[in-house]
Amino acid sequence: MKKTAILFLTAGVFFACNQPVKKNKAEKSFETQLQERLLSAKAGDVIEIAEGTHKFTRSLSLDGIDNVTIKGAGKDKTILSFKEQIEGAEGLKITANGIIISDLTVQDTKGDAIKVQESDGVTFRNVGVTWTNGPDSANGAYGLYPVTCKNVLIENCEASAASDAGIYVGQSEHIVVRNCKVWENVAGIEIENSIYADVYDNEAYNNTGGVLIFDLPELPKKNGHHIRVYNNNVHDNNLPNFSPIGNTVALVPAGTGMLILATREVEFFNNTVKNHKTTSLAVVSYMTTEKPFTDSLYNPFPSAIYVHDNTFEQTPAMPDTSRALGKLTAMLFQGNSPHILFDGFADPAATGEDGRICIKNNGEISFANINAPSGFKEIKTDLAEYDCELSRLSEVEL
Repeated sequence: MKKTAILFLTAGVFFACNQPVKKNKAEKSFETQLQERLLSAKAGDVIEIAEGTHKFTRSLSLDGIDNVTIKGAGKDKTILSFKEQIEGAEGLKITANGIIISDLTVQDTKGDAIKVQESDGVTFRNVGVTWTNGPDSANGAYGLYPVTCKNVLIENCEASAASDAGIYVGQSEHIVVRNCKVWENVAGIEIENSIYADVYDNEAYNNTGGVLIFDLPELPKKNGHHIRVYNNNVHDNNLPNFSPIGNTVALVPAGTGMLILATREVEFFNNTVKNHKTTSLAVVSYMTTEKPFTDSLYNPFPSAIYVHDNTFEQTPAMPDTSRALGKLTAMLFQGNSPHILFDGFADPAATGEDGRICIKNNGEISFANINAPSGFKEIKTDLAEYDCELSRLSEVEL
């Protein structure tokens, strides 16, 4: 009897120890845990995200907590997938200073991939953004998207399939974009309404337009200037434009290497620009968009543009006639577009260097001032008037 009791008790203990532990509450999802870490972050925290593909249904956010680092295990190792997103637009939205995002990739957001707003001190390092279905007008507009920021560094990043710009910096100041790769976007890299930017050592290919420097009206910050674009490899940007109609970039014809729109003090040098069917470089005023504006503080003219020591190569090809600028180029040049195209609108208020466009030491290239103000009459193709030098712009310091 005693032995039987001992066996019974032993069996009972064994049975109890091997029962699954009942949880008082459901285990939190990775998505919930990460958002809670962001919400409870303190200044100076490093939030590490492990290797793996992590799925999210809602936007992540960090608001008002300065000097936070969000770090994955590597651009190809930590994947934040928003393919099943049902709430929010951005993948990650941040409003804070001193932010570092590194070593991860964001995929398939409903809207912008990573948006940082009103921040002083933003670093994107070794970050990827993409939409895995490829170019599609339903994709989010922007990949990396710092706006109204100061001291922005974007380096060693990749962006593809954005329906506006893969890397976009808007209404910001003191910007460096370097060593990045952008492809299959409408605009590969876009600097808009910003001042003091260096864009260098990047590769832009198979976008609609490789590098865009824009200044637009009706925005709080306008009249962008002091932009240097150099040592970039801009090639084969002939992708059909898939931006939703109504966006400014929807006007860009496929086959545009670089487009400078209504911006002053732009220095474009030591770049390689090859294989574009519409034009390698266009310098145009806002009037080319044919959009009205009422902003009395806005200057719609490009000025103080210095293009020097670049390599341009392109073979005769039919421009993209689905867009007005491409259609005009095709009509005027019948498939033999110039390497550099200027619409002819000059700033009547600019004097001296401020009013010049200088094009020098770019090898054997073709050029055209299409003289839009006179209705495209008396097109000028002689570069002699533009064979000049401007003062070099200073390096941007963060």
